[in-house]
Amino acid sequence: MTRKTLCTLIAAMLATAAFGAAANKSGDDKFKMMDTNSDGQVSSAEHAAGVTKMFGEMDANKDGFVTAAEMDARHAMKADKGDMRGHDMKSSDKIAKMDKDGDGKLSAAEHDAGAADMFKMADSDGNGMLSQSEMSSAHGKMMSKDKASKDKDKDAAGMTDHSGHDAGSGTTTPPPDGNDG
Repeated sequence: MTRKTLCTLIAAMLATAAFGAAANKSGDDKFKMMDTNSDGQVSSAEHAAGVTKMFGEMDANKDGFVTAAEMDARHAMKADKGDMRGHDMKSSDKIAKMDKDGDGKLSAAEHDAGAADMFKMADSDGNGMLSQSEMSSAHGKMMSKDKASKDKDKDAAGMTDHSGHDAGSGTTTPPPDGNDG
């Protein structure tokens, strides 16, 4: 291996490690904020209190509902501080996941119910507590599902066209000729 190749490889590894640490920073901060007794785990009560606090921070006009505009504004404010790494899901999509009455905004009750469901999903060992790794893993799964959904939506909208080739095989499939075979 040449010195130049080795230096490039080391630089790439360092950049990857730095990016990974930066991407986890907001999750680490959220975990620390929720772990109010600093025991290294987040109980369901601590989680509920944390998400209630987050809801209150997003509800800019204090009407008891969070709209996509309010969520966008909060995310923009956090992004300015560098706190929104890994958050690329649209606010309207986040709201739609929890909006049980379909009014396009989240009530505190809808937000709390959605957060309680997320807690149960994240508690992989079923002990009623979230470790930092459980919270990070659940966030990663949620974001990968959301990314897969976004990619699927792009495909459906014709924004990403994969017709004419098999992904990963290096072979191409000719378009249908209209003669059923």
